[in-house]
This record gives sequence, C-alpha cells and structure tokens, in this order.
Amino acid sequence: MTPALLLRSNLKGHIFMFFTPNFLPCIAYFQEILTQDKIRINSEDVYVKQTYRNKTQILGANKVESLTIPVHASSMKTPSRDVKIDNKTPWQRNQLRTLEAAYLKSPFYQFYDYIFEPLFKKKFNFLIDLQLESLTVCLRCLQLEKTVCQEPHSKEIGLVDLKSKVLPAGYTFKPYLQNFGNEFVPNLSIMDLLFCKGPEAIIYLRKSEQ
Repeated sequence: MTPALLLRSNLKGHIFMFFTPNFLPCIAYFQEILTQDKIRINSEDVYVKQTYRNKTQILGANKVESLTIPVHASSMKTPSRDVKIDNKTPWQRNQLRTLEAAYLKSPFYQFYDYIFEPLFKKKFNFLIDLQLESLTVCLRCLQLEKTVCQEPHSKEIGLVDLKSKVLPAGYTFKPYLQNFGNEFVPNLSIMDLLFCKGPEAIIYLRKSEQ
C-alpha cells in the first residue's frame, strides 16, 4: 500500500516534489508539504488500485478503519484525472457515520467536523476533484497557506519515484494520545492528528520536520 508517490528532483540545489493526489492524506504527506513552497500535484499521475489515492485510514474502536471511495477504473493505464467515482452506493453517508463513531468524543472533533462534513455530503463525479478539495480542507484546518497547482513533471529532469509504505522509512511519528487503544498507531489520516491535537497539530508536524 502506498500513502504517497513523491517525485523528487534536485534543481539548482533546491529539492522539489510532485505529489500524487490523495484522499484526506496521511501525516507523512503533510510532513513533506511543509518542506515545499507550493504543492505540485502530478497532473500525469496514473491511477493505481489499493493505494491512498482513493482511501484514507482512521482509528476506530477495535481496529484501523479504511474509508474507501468506490471508483470506476478498469485498467492500470487510467489517468487519475479521468477516474470517476461510483456514486451508486451511499458511501459518503456510511463514511461520515464511521468518522463520527471514531472521533465524536475526541477533544477537537467539534472544532473541525463542520469543515470536513461537506466532503461527505457534496456530490463529486471525478476522484481528482474530491482529492483536491480534501487537500484544501486539510490545509485550512492546519492554517497552512500553500498554493496547490497541477503540473506535468518534466521528463528532461531526472526523477526518483518514492513509493512509501504504511510506515515509510525516514519519517518520525512521535506518539500522541489517540481515542482508542493503548498502543499508538502512526501515520493515519491527518484527521486523526487534528481531532486529537487540534491547533497543536501543526506544531507536531513542524517538530517532526526538524
């Protein structure tokens, strides 16, 4: 499972990245965002199944829960921008209920629930639109002012694909108090950090960056 595909390039001493579009991205994704002057979404991204492109992970009462968006994508060659959401099932209503069950009693749920709620009520036809809007919502909650743009990566510049795992190497996830369990579960959706730490979420990310 890959939380993010980061295409890195070193140009004139500055490392910049192209991010894959993800749904309510994980904490590591935002650790990388803090290092960038703007968020470059790879407009040539090809959809890959069973990745964080159409799912995010939260901590439920008994286990880690995946919030997965049903999509129409028949092949590995489908550009992410063309992937349509399958809205035949009430997936948004079901996911909102799962989210509420997991975080309703968390310290800062009511600080942010009304900001995230439209993602689960507004109808989206294309996955990319939901991905970008979810990113914008997360940035708003973190009070991060970053320009988000879609750009094709230049084939003239050497790029390295970093396919991170659930616990990608090179990242630090300091334990914080979560809603359930005695054992800390790292690198969940940024929502987990926001609902548990509130305004201190951005401080946590910046300390992790150091």
